[in-house]
Amino acid sequence: MSRGQKGMIINDEEAKKLKLKGYIEGRKPNYYISQSISQVTNQKAEYSKNKGFNDEYYIDLLLKSIKEHNFLSRNDIDLLLLNKLPDFMNEKQRKIKISNILNKLRNDKKIINTGSDKKPIWRLKN
Repeated sequence: MSRGQKGMIINDEEAKKLKLKGYIEGRKPNYYISQSISQVTNQKAEYSKNKGFNDEYYIDLLLKSIKEHNFLSRNDIDLLLLNKLPDFMNEKQRKIKISNILNKLRNDKKIINTGSDKKPIWRLKN
């Protein structure tokens, strides 16, 4: 596993073996040590940063923040969520994740955009 921890590439066969043994989690190329390994190696915080939280955590945080402030711009939402998403994601992946969360909330009729497409203003739907 030390190759993966040092950012080295793990080939598919190695990854399969490590996953079967429960040493790593994640998807190619974003593997990270498993929860059980993180506990033994005292890397619990790193594990949690890589694993991230379930979507409900981000949705709850976003809805509470919109409720507190009456509305949030996309920039506000990015500032709220970008640093909370998993460490393995790059900035583009994080922004896509946030867009997916916003789309889910919009499709579930929980929020509406009262701004424009270029400058959205997200509010709770009454």
